[in-house]
Amino acid sequence: MLISNMKKLLYLLLFILSNAAFGQDLMTYKDCLELALKENLDLKTAVNSNQIAHMKYKASYGKLLPNLYGSAENKNSWGRDIDPNSNLFINTDIKNYVGYLNATYNLFAGFNVLNTIRYNKQEEKISQNNINRIENLITINLAEKFITILYLQEIILANQEQIKSSEKQLELATLKFEAGAISESEVFKIKSQKASEELNLLSNQNNLTDNFVALKQLMNMPLEKEIVLVKPILLLDQKVTLDEDPYVMAKKAVEINPAYSMSLLREKKARAALAIARAGRYPVLSMRAQYGTQYTKTQYEDNEEDLLDFKEQIKNNEVNIFRLNLIIPIFSQLDNRSKIKTSKFEYKQSKIDTKITQNMLSTEVLKVITNTKTSIKKNEASAIAYEFSQKSYDADLLKFELGKININELNVTKANYNYSQAQLIQSKYELLYNNALIKFYLGEKFSL
Repeated sequence: MLISNMKKLLYLLLFILSNAAFGQDLMTYKDCLELALKENLDLKTAVNSNQIAHMKYKASYGKLLPNLYGSAENKNSWGRDIDPNSNLFINTDIKNYVGYLNATYNLFAGFNVLNTIRYNKQEEKISQNNINRIENLITINLAEKFITILYLQEIILANQEQIKSSEKQLELATLKFEAGAISESEVFKIKSQKASEELNLLSNQNNLTDNFVALKQLMNMPLEKEIVLVKPILLLDQKVTLDEDPYVMAKKAVEINPAYSMSLLREKKARAALAIARAGRYPVLSMRAQYGTQYTKTQYEDNEEDLLDFKEQIKNNEVNIFRLNLIIPIFSQLDNRSKIKTSKFEYKQSKIDTKITQNMLSTEVLKVITNTKTSIKKNEASAIAYEFSQKSYDADLLKFELGKININELNVTKANYNYSQAQLIQSKYELLYNNALIKFYLGEKFSL
């Protein structure tokens, strides 16, 4: 076991050094994830939305404070007008300077402000959970693309070895045909098999390119940038423990899932929206306080001495106003009634949506548990099937060289060998992915 692990480490070291020599960027899954969580565009959008929601939530507290504002006015008039100082009509130029300080405050508005604060608070929490949700999606999607790329790279190597094997068979079959030992149709069958293998190779190469593109887009990386993925050491014997009841595991996974948390928060948000709608039925009591004064300058020619100075005018012209205003809703063209009914339906729907999300997540987790159990058995069975198919192919290849079997029999054996090889590679990476995924759903970090 120790020697085997040392060989794996040596292989990994040589792989890294060989690629580093050509100046290629080596990236582990951890490297890819760190970059994606930093540069992913969907995640950046979610973060910006959270900042906006946070500002709205903080701003809503301002509604608990009075509204204070000042105003100023400059009025110039000429001709016949009333002198603000004497209240007499005069025929001259008048310059009037007026200033006011106003304060308004809603004493009662059906708890609309408090419910608005609650509404915005839930909106902020939803946006925060959305960040967590997108981070989870990025983690899973990135792992899927990462694993798929490693799988395709290994499959491509197997495809290339299969083609080389077919080329050797073709050389042998050509010699036998020239010697009259086999018919030309047998040569054509090998060429057909080789063409089929080349087609599989091309298809896998195209899939590899597509998955590299998807991986780079998750990391917001230039598509033309060359990267090399570092293959993790596949410790498939370290499997996740699945002895616990799957429904208990699913329940735990759902409760910590950000998508489920978002559904619960949307319920609270809908309930706050209903309370805001109901506030429209209540009276609104508000107050207004105002302080103002003014200064007037008139252009008398003969009695400048009769004009009051600035300080006296400011003092004499002071105005203090305090008002209470009560608005009682009587009929709003059915607007309030409609808003309340709509909010009630939206609240009911939010509870239904929560249940739908819960069911969907439970199904997803249970499927992953089943897939993990299946992949364990599949990997074990694939290893056995590959071992026997390899021995069978080696034996039949020797028989074909000795002329004991025809090409049809050899092709069947080779097809079985190719299939079992592909299944073993696939099951290996499926097990790696499913082991990591189920642990991630249960609250552990996704690690490859």
